[in-house]
Amino acid sequence: MTSKITKYICLLLLLFVLLVPFLKQHTGILHGKFEVDELKGYFPPVDSAHFSLVNWMDGSYQKKQEEFLKRDLKIRPYAVRVNNQLHYNALGEIRRTIAESEDGYLFDVGYIYALQGKDFIGTQKIKEQSEKLQAVAEYLKEENDTDIIVAVALDKARFFKEKIPSQYDLENVDSTNYETYLEYLDKEKIHFLDFNKYFLEQKNNSEHKFATKQGVHWSLYGGLIAADSILSYVGKLKGKEVNRLDKSEITKTTEVRKEDDDIGKSMNMYYPLEADTFSYFEHYLFMDKKPYRPNIGLVGDSFCWTIWGQDIPHHYWGDSTLFMYYYNQVWDTKWELSGEWIKEKQKLDFAKRQDVIVLLFTPMNMNNLGGDFIDDMYDLIMVH
Repeated sequence: MTSKITKYICLLLLLFVLLVPFLKQHTGILHGKFEVDELKGYFPPVDSAHFSLVNWMDGSYQKKQEEFLKRDLKIRPYAVRVNNQLHYNALGEIRRTIAESEDGYLFDVGYIYALQGKDFIGTQKIKEQSEKLQAVAEYLKEENDTDIIVAVALDKARFFKEKIPSQYDLENVDSTNYETYLEYLDKEKIHFLDFNKYFLEQKNNSEHKFATKQGVHWSLYGGLIAADSILSYVGKLKGKEVNRLDKSEITKTTEVRKEDDDIGKSMNMYYPLEADTFSYFEHYLFMDKKPYRPNIGLVGDSFCWTIWGQDIPHHYWGDSTLFMYYYNQVWDTKWELSGEWIKEKQKLDFAKRQDVIVLLFTPMNMNNLGGDFIDDMYDLIMVH
């Protein structure tokens, strides 16, 4: 008798589990239950499929509607997080695009591949791009007194090289885009700021973290150090005194801010990962109101968001300042341009507005340094 009761209880529990998505989606019975934060990451929108005889017969209706229904499930964030947590704890599995060290440091494997030289575009290509950039820099300097600076953002894989899991071969590395660009940009006398090298040199001399265990990019602390250094370098280049960030007040905390744990959040786990310690500048936007605010055209990858997203350009740079994300989308400090795609006729004009153009990329993205900026500007100035 007891055996039968146990079977019925197990059956009822199984039926309840199977009914949970339906009850959550279409009734208020589970209101407030199975609630978690929304999933982190980019998920392209999926609309409900439009029914027609054609897409029914070729199977596209079923495929699209299935994807829509899965995405629309109210229990989906909970189910995904629980599933990811089980895989992580029971099987030691995480997303294939993430590598984890024994002590919990997370890496985007793309950065490791770049460190291994797997994305190397070749010495000849880098030589050609460096020569083109020198021609662009010379033209803009002569015509508009616009300087070009190449800035390399911190590479977490290089910064924590000793933490990278042993299955990645870091010994048999031939050439990388980063080292080869260093050589040729120096030959072409291009203004260059290597934050990757600088932060490595300061790694053991600072109590504050330039990169975090669960972040992809440099930390907010490291990004503000870089932003202040860029301002200082521009001032020296132009022979003018610039405003500097107020770095006098620093908070150390285990409470994360903004994207300092972005790769950890992208794992979409049910339980938070092990806590880290972070450092943050407080009241850094205080200024001495010095008159010179350089117009800076910032062209770069996602590392630029640490600078742009903390309002450095809006307070310290000039009114014609622009941020050109991967040289595709453009923002200005007055919010008249907010992510619009750059038009062909705007490109040369955007460049000529600036006192300085900063190409800010991390080594992983130096297989396409500047996005299309170098080739586009070179072609445009050759026409002129």
